[in-house]
Amino acid sequence: MPQFVRKALIHRMERSGLLDRLRNDVRVLFRKRLKFNELPDSESPERLQIRMRVGATTLGYLSIPASARPERNEAYRRWLEMACRVFAEELGSPHPHATDVLPAKITRAARFVREHHRENLSLAAVAGHVGLSRERLSRLFHESLGITFSDYLNEVRLGEARRRLAAGREAITDVAYSSGYQSLSQFNRRFKAAEGLSPRDYRKRFASGD
Repeated sequence: MPQFVRKALIHRMERSGLLDRLRNDVRVLFRKRLKFNELPDSESPERLQIRMRVGATTLGYLSIPASARPERNEAYRRWLEMACRVFAEELGSPHPHATDVLPAKITRAARFVREHHRENLSLAAVAGHVGLSRERLSRLFHESLGITFSDYLNEVRLGEARRRLAAGREAITDVAYSSGYQSLSQFNRRFKAAEGLSPRDYRKRFASGD
């Protein structure tokens, strides 16, 4: 396909707002910064990259920072591939439909989880907030993000715990409850399963710069 067609598709993507909505979804869901490059970023192995195509034409590459956890990277990759399919369908259509990259209610649910993760939050409470049944919200989470609702909630809480552990000398018990865990034992168990270290050892390693 001629180069001017590729440029026209990129211009259409920028005007449609699809890329801006995708960047916002990434900030809300993963607290990561999404990049779009017209050429592959071979200098950044710490980023996950997915090629964006419309038909046989490569528009560029979407990338986000990789996780230390392989299963999270697999979820990120599936999500980016889904976003690229949405882009291809939208840009390949003769009439843009302003399709959202993610279902709006998933984005709302994810934002609600991040705002209320310190509470004893349930799938039913979040589903009620966005006007869906528990079953429908659970299915949408898995279809859209490749992970379960409980995994997403746990990831948000772990992110808060990592930030607090790295920030100072707050007691481990206070970190656990401030991050939304209902008991210290639950926090220790889930943190070690995710990081391979206890919260106390994680703080020591972070402080030492290892």
